[in-house]
Amino acid sequence: MAPTRDEMLSLAKGLSLEIPAHQIADYEALLARTQNTLELVAGMDDYQPEPNQTISPRQNVHFPLPADNPLGAWAWRFDLSSNSPSSNILESKSICLKDNISVAAVPCLLGTDTFRDWVPHTDATVVSRILDAGGIITGKAVCENLSRGAVSSTAATGPVHNPYAREYSVGGSSSGTAALVASGATDMGIGCDQGGSIRIPAALTGLYGFKPTAGLVPYTGIASNDASLDYVGPITTTCMDNAILLEAIAGADGLDDRSGPGIPLRSEVPRYSHLLREGSVAGIKGLRIGILKEGLPAQTDPNIEEKFRNAVNVFEKLGASLQEVSVPLHSHGRSVYSVVSKMGNHMGMMGQATGRRQVMLTDLFEKKSLPYTPDVVSKMSIMSKEALLSGEFAWQRYGTLYPKAVNIMRKLKDLYDNVLSSVDVIIMPTTLLPANRLPVAEAMPMVQMEAAKGMTENTCQFNATGHPALAIPIGFVPAHEDNNVKLPASMQIVGRWHDELTILRLANAWEQNIKWKEF
Repeated sequence: MAPTRDEMLSLAKGLSLEIPAHQIADYEALLARTQNTLELVAGMDDYQPEPNQTISPRQNVHFPLPADNPLGAWAWRFDLSSNSPSSNILESKSICLKDNISVAAVPCLLGTDTFRDWVPHTDATVVSRILDAGGIITGKAVCENLSRGAVSSTAATGPVHNPYAREYSVGGSSSGTAALVASGATDMGIGCDQGGSIRIPAALTGLYGFKPTAGLVPYTGIASNDASLDYVGPITTTCMDNAILLEAIAGADGLDDRSGPGIPLRSEVPRYSHLLREGSVAGIKGLRIGILKEGLPAQTDPNIEEKFRNAVNVFEKLGASLQEVSVPLHSHGRSVYSVVSKMGNHMGMMGQATGRRQVMLTDLFEKKSLPYTPDVVSKMSIMSKEALLSGEFAWQRYGTLYPKAVNIMRKLKDLYDNVLSSVDVIIMPTTLLPANRLPVAEAMPMVQMEAAKGMTENTCQFNATGHPALAIPIGFVPAHEDNNVKLPASMQIVGRWHDELTILRLANAWEQNIKWKEF
């Protein structure tokens, strides 16, 4: 149906466009011409990569029973492997995927019940690479509601419990992935990170969680909130497994425009696991480590700070040199990141993100029921509702702030780079606090938001700057609510762009010399 004159004039009024009476007919004709173009493209077939399901059949697809899902971490179960992998680097390894990662013919929940029937048509690049490396994907892991939140309490399927203490958070938004790997339900997992969502769950469950250099692992086929902050990477129980899984999934795929200059092709990806084995003989003698002053603010849990300081002493005994470094803007990095995240993610939530050269998950956009209805919004988590409200407010009241925040984040990258010109890595606690108790489902909005306090203060900056960052376990500390409950503490190692190997080298030295559960 062609737009009516009243509709056209209403659109113009909303844009503060005053159309003189003698030009109305021309604008009507121009809008009708645009509609014809829109209808032409709308009638075309979509174009997404289609996996060969004969080579990699999806078997035993089912929703897990409560008895088979004690931590609430499984979103969907299935068996998926390739009949003809090209390598065996992941042979016999079982792997779970965060449930915002597309697997063709397998439902994707995205942690929400605003829709329940999205069954992707394509496999994410990380899926095809795991299969090609001989891995066995055994299911999808619960993620936080629409991948928002650093507390494992928002998924529509219910909370995800910490394997070390039931009723305690696993963090988020890759909550289920960390819970499954830490509990031994799978050997490895894939998480996605837009503010700490790989590193935070890994930190709270005693795992190695790697957010690689921007673009190193393609985000193709994964539901996104904001492309400038998107990362996908490995969550594992050991440093070596982390290196192996990273090696299997890294390298440009020619589809994801996040993979910019310096990102290797698949054939050029470093053999991280092989190089790590070779480097373990040499150790870390002479490695220069910078301890970030601003990474230990006043609100840091004293037990976590003590574990961190003890871990630093281990590195010194192993021959690394230590020095304090300072990036004052780090302390405000979370605020600047929040502007980029809230305003950028808002455009994604509203279906208005543009400027991408990538595989678009058009079937997901159709499920979002845009523009949102009151019924859809009512089913969103507190985090998503707050994001909608804050994002709309920011764009209406501070419409020119987003580009400034982007520039300041680039300044922060330059400041880290300047420090990294005199040290090889920067270290700090991953989270400032141990896992918190899960808030009750009916908790007030402020209570639910405050449950994430201490989680992202040291993580989100590196989503915006692009630096690789790895969380590693460094021992147990008492829970705030109960000294008898012991929960993991974690250190974050940050390196130069494209220098994942040095980070892994330091983490591997730690792992080879310290039993972290006894530390």
